[in-house]
Amino acid sequence: MHGHVNPTLGVVEELVRRGHRVSYAVTEDFAHQVKAAGAEPVLYPDPGDDSDAPEDMGEGFARVVRVALASLPALSRAYGDDEVDGTGTGTGTGTGTGGDRPDLVVCDIYAFAGLLLGARWQVPTVVASPTHLAYDGIVPEFFGVPGLPQVQGFGELVAAFAQQGVDGARVHELVRPEHAVAFFPRAFQRRADTVEARRVAYVGPALADRSYQGSWQPPRPDLPVLLVSLGSQFTRRPEFYRSCVQAFAELPWHVVMSVGPAVAPELLGPLPDNVEVHAHVPQLAVLAHADAFVTHAGMGGTMEALYYGVPLVAVPQMAEQRVNAAQIERLRLGVHLPRETVTPEALREAVLRVSSDREIRAGVSAMRREITAAGGAGAAADLIEQALPQP
Repeated sequence: MHGHVNPTLGVVEELVRRGHRVSYAVTEDFAHQVKAAGAEPVLYPDPGDDSDAPEDMGEGFARVVRVALASLPALSRAYGDDEVDGTGTGTGTGTGTGGDRPDLVVCDIYAFAGLLLGARWQVPTVVASPTHLAYDGIVPEFFGVPGLPQVQGFGELVAAFAQQGVDGARVHELVRPEHAVAFFPRAFQRRADTVEARRVAYVGPALADRSYQGSWQPPRPDLPVLLVSLGSQFTRRPEFYRSCVQAFAELPWHVVMSVGPAVAPELLGPLPDNVEVHAHVPQLAVLAHADAFVTHAGMGGTMEALYYGVPLVAVPQMAEQRVNAAQIERLRLGVHLPRETVTPEALREAVLRVSSDREIRAGVSAMRREITAAGGAGAAADLIEQALPQP
């Protein structure tokens, strides 16, 4: 998913710049971005599900467990690990060198294959987290159940580890990792004092060059710019986008809307001259000029906006994003607009408020300073090098 791959690409660039050889287990959709960052793509099969991510995070967890287990055969072949016989049936083509084991695995917080293979190879693992690290209360807040054993797919994951000869307790390293990189500043972490990771680098957004996405300039430099996007996973929302068109049609702003490939612009009705609609936009290029951002409050987009000092109107679509939206409001970075309360009037009022409120302006400025001080890709690479085995 874009929100999990994009934050890592700047770290890849930095590690390659420092002379490390990096391979990146990824689906074909991201091979170009990985190569552009300087890493060698090692491909595993695309799950082939083009639907939106499920709003229920338990269902989402079960889905990523299935993807992880299906990726094991391709990744095992790529690294010459004959001992790991994955439980999936995918036939992705690995481009790694057989028997060429890595010295360290950087493992996304939901990339369970990386955790399993790192344990199998007995090499250090660094958890890369584009979302909140596990805190006291995260399971009920994210998944709506008392603990991990009740999360959909968790039992399947533990059983798969045992089947591969790895202690199922290693799964808990995603909750209590030895080393972790968090792609946001500590000030944004929910209940940071309860995080149990031994060594954490809260590095903020490690932004990489995304010129391959294209460029963007405001057509009217005299108008403030508003970006509207629900990210890449929750885009089938034509009613929401129509509300945005109605909300901002007569506002003296220039509005850029990213609506995903499934929503044709003609579904949104007649578009006023101040509104442009695209399936995708070069988000960093737009945020560099933006004065406000209507967002689903995914961590990646939230941090990118704050990097550029852009206040937020958070319209979350699922539990994790609702936690982010609560943080946005608590830290005075914008406002939380629950999606069931969205109307054109509410959207317009929220955008005007976040763009003019002094407390929000001060909160965004303070968080922007936190992000600058967090260190980005360089701080992430420092922690990864510290975790490498010493010669």
